[in-house]
Amino acid sequence: MRPLPKPTFSAEEVFRISISKVRDEDLKTRLEGCIPEIITDSVDFDNKATTAQLHQITKKTHVNGNVTKDEMIKVYTGRMVNKKGPGRRYYEELRYPKGHDKCPLCGQLPIKSLDHYLAKTDYPTLAVSPNNLVPACKDCNEIKSTAAPTKSEEETLHPYFDNIDGDQWLYAKVLQTSPVSFSFYINPPTGASPILAERVKYHFKLYKLDALYKTEAATEVSDMAYRMSNLLIISGPQVVQQHLAETANSCFHSRKNSWKTAMYQALAADSWYCNIGAGL
Repeated sequence: MRPLPKPTFSAEEVFRISISKVRDEDLKTRLEGCIPEIITDSVDFDNKATTAQLHQITKKTHVNGNVTKDEMIKVYTGRMVNKKGPGRRYYEELRYPKGHDKCPLCGQLPIKSLDHYLAKTDYPTLAVSPNNLVPACKDCNEIKSTAAPTKSEEETLHPYFDNIDGDQWLYAKVLQTSPVSFSFYINPPTGASPILAERVKYHFKLYKLDALYKTEAATEVSDMAYRMSNLLIISGPQVVQQHLAETANSCFHSRKNSWKTAMYQALAADSWYCNIGAGL
């Protein structure tokens, strides 16, 4: 749920470099014949990603009529991902985006792989298309697998095309347990388009972000339990609430849609926690 700058190189460039050392003349000729279709489909991907119409892209088994999807997949796995492949430098730049080390899909776990937004097994012309390759953590990559949208509302957020950071979407509810726990949820801001609202909710559900954020929040609560208990005993509920509100405000100005922002806002607004829960 965090935006990333778009790659600066084209699908044609990546594909041409990746197949530049193919020795089989027949295979190389057939792969070169795919370039016009790759360019067309990559432009179509960009246009449809901008308008949440990626579900309209047709699945394929062959490219240019005579190149199988398996041959296209091998261009990605053998000539781009492979450390000795001629296209490896593009993989490296996409896999390790400068200034970003957390998965843009969950915003929390470290990036471990590249995920095809539209699966290479169903959309082979997009196998090495940079805008179809999104850095992701292991969990998000595995959860999504080859799932493909069937309508606009099922198009998860694309970090190259979607940016919701201008408003707060993520919130939390305090659960009166010992220790305190939370339920995270999406609440679209006023004026958000209905389709975007559904996409954000679907993204949150598909990637199981409530469960992830609950786990992270549990660790945070455990780490601050001693301090909060002492603060309640020594200074009272009002000081507890003030501390939580200041922390929430700091988190909000750093990242509006982080689980920490949602968690601290919920704690600061919850009278049970400020009066009782902080001491449990």
